[in-house]
Amino acid sequence: MGCTSDSLVAVYPFTRQIDGEEVVIGHIETDTFLVLPFDAVEILDYLALGKTVGETQLIYQEKYGELPDIEDLLHVLENKGFVKILLQSEANYNVLTSTLKTSAQHTAKVRYNFTNFPQSFAQRLFSRPVLIGCYILLALTFIAVFTDLTLIPSWEAYYFPDNTTLMIVTLVVLDCVTLFLHEMAHLVAARALGVSCRMGISNRMWMLVAETDMTGIWSVNREQRYLPFLAGPLLDLVSAAILILVFFAHKHGWITMSPVIYQLSRALLLNYLLGLLWQCYFFMRTDFYYVIANFLHCKNLMKDTEVFVRNQISRVIRRVRRIDQSHIPAKERLVIRLYAVLWLLGRTIALASLIFITLPLMWHYYRKLITVLSTGFFANPYAFVDALLLISLACVPQLIGFALWISSFHKKNS
Repeated sequence: MGCTSDSLVAVYPFTRQIDGEEVVIGHIETDTFLVLPFDAVEILDYLALGKTVGETQLIYQEKYGELPDIEDLLHVLENKGFVKILLQSEANYNVLTSTLKTSAQHTAKVRYNFTNFPQSFAQRLFSRPVLIGCYILLALTFIAVFTDLTLIPSWEAYYFPDNTTLMIVTLVVLDCVTLFLHEMAHLVAARALGVSCRMGISNRMWMLVAETDMTGIWSVNREQRYLPFLAGPLLDLVSAAILILVFFAHKHGWITMSPVIYQLSRALLLNYLLGLLWQCYFFMRTDFYYVIANFLHCKNLMKDTEVFVRNQISRVIRRVRRIDQSHIPAKERLVIRLYAVLWLLGRTIALASLIFITLPLMWHYYRKLITVLSTGFFANPYAFVDALLLISLACVPQLIGFALWISSFHKKNS
């Protein structure tokens, strides 16, 4: 919708959070956030007072000595649901305020999870004494591992020669529980700051992942965002530390664990450790990525880094098209160059995990499955069905992940 100098603009209530030289504005109900310069927010404030577009332009010109291009700004904000440009027939303040009320009633609100979780309880769970206790536990664990490196399991912890499917199903169930608790840690830490979140299933490339949408975290101070970002990995680290100390006690005869419980616990510990390792995959948007992006004050660190790496490749492969990044501030371009090293390191770590853990494990199971399936169903019905279930458990999550990944390409191109 076009606007003239006489147009009035309905500005919906929004939150604001100063972020360096910019302001993060947000619609909590729709979970929409934008980063704007201070002068753009001033324009919104004048329009919210009932000033016309022309009056707002004159006020801006008197203060800054130049005439702002308000129309382009308003079209962006209208598309994001922050404003509504009124028709000429609606151009009076009473219509403007009634438009705000009517539109607010029909705004599609985001549905959050666990909104009844008490904020006071969330604050106690992530209070300073609790965090200090976690740090002490981690310190004791590092001492135990330093004295006995065999407490850390190898890939063999995932290999179950007996009752394979039953053991793997049990491990998958335990893994689902730990994933839920990981995401709940993010949610509760955000809830401690008064921020509501959503939990769901998504993908990172072809890998199926659980995630907590904490978009509302951008409405709080930058320094307060770190704990919600790190809450999931912190819970995983503490859980892994507890398991390591239990193994330490078992090894010294202080407690006794049955072989089955011991084997499952070792596999669960490896799950935790690989999950923490996965957070170091800096070529994806992991929890650690958001911590780094927040610390470095970068708005779109991942995409800008990928473009930078692509530009370096274009120097060698002429067919790769170079994309201009001169519009990015010099300080941020330096950060992108440094982050590119971490981006490449993350891919290296992922490759190492594939070579030294995933492939050896797959090879052991592959040999076992081929042996069982080649003998046929009637030779050993239980083992045959067990092998088919094992293949299903391995393939279904990958197929779902690939489907979501392909779907994401379709959405980008549509």
